[in-house]
Amino acid sequence: MQLKSRIIDSKIGAENILLEMTYEEYLEIAKDILMNNPLQRKRVKSSNTVYSLLKKDLLEGCIMPPIVLALNLENDSDFFKLDNESIIDLVKSNIENLLILDGLQRTHTLKDLESELREETNDFDKFIKFRNGMLRVEIYIGINQFGILYRMLTLNTGQTPMSLRHQIEILYRKYLDNAIEGIEIVQEVNKDTASPNAYHFKTLVEGFNSYLERDPAPIDRFDVLNNIKSLERLSNENTQNDLFKDFVLTYDNLIKAIDNKTSANLSDDEVLDELSLYASPFSKNTIGVFNKSQAITGFGAAIGKLKDLEVIENLDEVRDLVNKLEVAEDEDWIVDLIKNLDSIKQNSKKIGNAQRMYFYWIFRELFNENSDAYTNLYEAVQTGYKKYQLTSE
Repeated sequence: MQLKSRIIDSKIGAENILLEMTYEEYLEIAKDILMNNPLQRKRVKSSNTVYSLLKKDLLEGCIMPPIVLALNLENDSDFFKLDNESIIDLVKSNIENLLILDGLQRTHTLKDLESELREETNDFDKFIKFRNGMLRVEIYIGINQFGILYRMLTLNTGQTPMSLRHQIEILYRKYLDNAIEGIEIVQEVNKDTASPNAYHFKTLVEGFNSYLERDPAPIDRFDVLNNIKSLERLSNENTQNDLFKDFVLTYDNLIKAIDNKTSANLSDDEVLDELSLYASPFSKNTIGVFNKSQAITGFGAAIGKLKDLEVIENLDEVRDLVNKLEVAEDEDWIVDLIKNLDSIKQNSKKIGNAQRMYFYWIFRELFNENSDAYTNLYEAVQTGYKKYQLTSE
């Protein structure tokens, strides 16, 4: 492994180093990268023909385009002052923190070819020649969360597109193993999160994606222009902070504040019978209501929109407003919310998206100082439903 070049990327405040290494050296690194981040194991089945051709080319001595990695470390070391030998040592000792920004499918192709040649016992020389082949690898060192997202987007606009949501999943997967200030983030779909301090990772990613996209609907398509706009918004905020972490903490504060101001017992069969619902209730408790994707994406999109409208400045301001939420004792706002969600379920073709849009209007009214429902849960539920009906006609 040899370091050939070092260039500062001023846009993202990171250093790009160019390494030359053998396929054998790279595959040892790649094995650990894929093992430590299962989300990067996904492959594109439709590209089999293209990558079969690449295997043949590699055996004929073609030079593969550089594979691009990122080394994301939590400390504030001044990487720019390290000499070349120290940089290489840094990379070797932090392989578990590497991410593949560009070249995932090529990496899988190299792994497949190595396995195939290993099994061809009749031509060991071909196997050795392949493993000694040379590869260029670029590594961004000292790159932050915004830089990783930005480079993922700009590098993955070709054969194998990646949605912004998938990029966020890869980047923030670390929180599956590390709680955020006591907040548990779980991956198992069947694990109950209808309790304080527990969220599904996928749901939080959807909410954060909606905050960046300003849209409560789930967006899985790859839209370069849309993603660029989202990253521009992200770059305009304090990129030294972990914006995903701020988002999670803000929403968690909101749920707890709402739960503390709710007295209605929806698990009581008599209460439910009186509601005469069309279907089973959206949830039987407050935490269950606001732990769902519809609520979190509605919140994310609403806060993002209010930020664009310059009604609020940042997530810190939202956390301050959470402490000011109010509801009169005789106003069962949660009961009306459940009834409205039930009505939406009865009358909508795309139920999930319709419910997301309702939550979006609830939170827009709740945190908009120009609204009559400002910081009032009961009024936000009522006004939000009227706004939803007007915009869905």
